[in-house]
Amino acid sequence: MEAFVLVIKAQQFALSAWDMSTSHTNIPFIYYFKNPNSGSVNDFMQSNKLRASFLKALEEFPILVGHITVGKDGRCLVDVNPHNLNMPEYLESQSTVHFHDLEKAKFSWDALPHAATVGVFCAAGVSGIIKLVNVNIIRLAENSGLVLFVSIPHYVVDGVGYCAFVNRWAELCRWMQHHATENEPPRHDYNFDRSTFGRYMPDNRAPLNSTMSMIYDSPSYFGSLLAWISPETRGNLYVNLDRMKDITGHVFHISATSLGALRKSISKCAPQTQKISDNDILTILISHVISKGMKDDAKDSQGLGYFASVARRATRAFTGKPKEFLTMM
Repeated sequence: MEAFVLVIKAQQFALSAWDMSTSHTNIPFIYYFKNPNSGSVNDFMQSNKLRASFLKALEEFPILVGHITVGKDGRCLVDVNPHNLNMPEYLESQSTVHFHDLEKAKFSWDALPHAATVGVFCAAGVSGIIKLVNVNIIRLAENSGLVLFVSIPHYVVDGVGYCAFVNRWAELCRWMQHHATENEPPRHDYNFDRSTFGRYMPDNRAPLNSTMSMIYDSPSYFGSLLAWISPETRGNLYVNLDRMKDITGHVFHISATSLGALRKSISKCAPQTQKISDNDILTILISHVISKGMKDDAKDSQGLGYFASVARRATRAFTGKPKEFLTMM
């Protein structure tokens, strides 16, 4: 831990208006790992190597150990202070659920072990402050496998940044598992400075489309209130509002084989120079499901008056029969 602190430098990362448009949510992905030698004593994903490689990956992502603060101009920034690091919420627990149970349930939401860390909304954890990485490692019954929850606030990194961190953690963990006697992998350098985009943007730019213009130009009293309160209070507000709304969770399980097949299929229609990442494919799938759900919900609401619509939502909230959904992968 001391070695980790020594490599972290004091720095601040200003968040952009576009970052803040996603300040209410985390990126919460779930990873499943099956132990091929279930039941036996072995070195399957050892806790010490998982944690050591996690800290090693954090060295290259200092933005993830900073505090979300509000500057004098009212804008949010990530403040990294080596003397007051905001260390991630990193939990490890044991479950009575067997990996075979998850497979039989086709990785259904109801079959999942409960995650002890924060979920979809960017809210404070047990420490009372917002952590910029939330991890829950759940070891399954009879050493049959492991479920890994990793949740990162969306306004700190986007999907590409999220996948870069998780992939780097996995790469370093594999190195510690199989090549610890060799020189460690070369250090990667990542740029978290949002102003970089502006410096490389061309002078002649296409105008914003109508939807984006409306987002930036339309005044919102509720949005102004959310911007005025602290990030922790804002997160708690979203969590409490979520409890009043009729949302149910659903997990879409996508295997590595399916991802590979989708990438191969998409690549046939894309330019040869274009690289298709896992994040690209997941974003496409999420967008497809959400847009279809929004269309179905709008169709279902046609013909309902205002009071009928409110009554229907109230009924769902009290009866526990949700209609809308929230995606996790």
